[in-house]
Amino acid sequence: MDIFTQSFLLISNYQVIIAIIAAGSFGLFMGAMPGLTSSMTLALLVPITFFLDPIPALAVMASAGTMAIFAGDIPGALLKIPGTPASAAYCEDAHALTRQGKAFNALGLGLIASVIGGFVSVSILLVGAPILAKFALKFSSYEYFWLACLGLSCATLVSSNQPQKGFASLLLGLLVATIGLDQTTGYARFTFDSIDLMGGISFIPMMIGMFALAEVLNVLSRKQKSQSTSIKQIKSASAISLFQKSWKMRGA
Repeated sequence: MDIFTQSFLLISNYQVIIAIIAAGSFGLFMGAMPGLTSSMTLALLVPITFFLDPIPALAVMASAGTMAIFAGDIPGALLKIPGTPASAAYCEDAHALTRQGKAFNALGLGLIASVIGGFVSVSILLVGAPILAKFALKFSSYEYFWLACLGLSCATLVSSNQPQKGFASLLLGLLVATIGLDQTTGYARFTFDSIDLMGGISFIPMMIGMFALAEVLNVLSRKQKSQSTSIKQIKSASAISLFQKSWKMRGA
């Protein structure tokens, strides 16, 4: 119990609070810009942390990273363009709620889920980090291979009601991942003698091409009918009512 009391005293310092607010605002801006991920946010803040004390530096990194991940829901809900790769999973659903005039509902539920998930993950990390560290040290190449297969198969099965489409998307993603130099042999694969493809296709440009460019072309190609493109007036809702509605939907 003394550890938690000392930790609370450390983060209740005014310097730490100011650092959290400033880093959170910066993470909000970076996450809301499509293509600027939380990893890039942390990379930009690393030089600044050299001039800070350890506690404010850790607070800056944690608040900026978590805020950037949540802020990726903003362009995903409003423009159907995920701000971060983590927001791509439910980008279409959030945008559908926005077109129904429920943008605050979509963003509110995303914020509530982020807060709850953050508390749960931190609690699990506090308890299970030493056990997981000892267990991870025993992993070899065989375990990593089967773990990757498990993750890919689970992502395919839960992707949609049609696993065939999920499996086809999985194969397409693996095909794109093979472009570039092989990490083991250094052999160029599917580069077509192009130097630009030697490094492979980065994840961020691929995500922008899949979502942003596709949405722009979709908007330009369809007819601008007021009945089909009009977005209803956005209505605000309290966080408590959003949580109650999401809990009722979960129970149903």
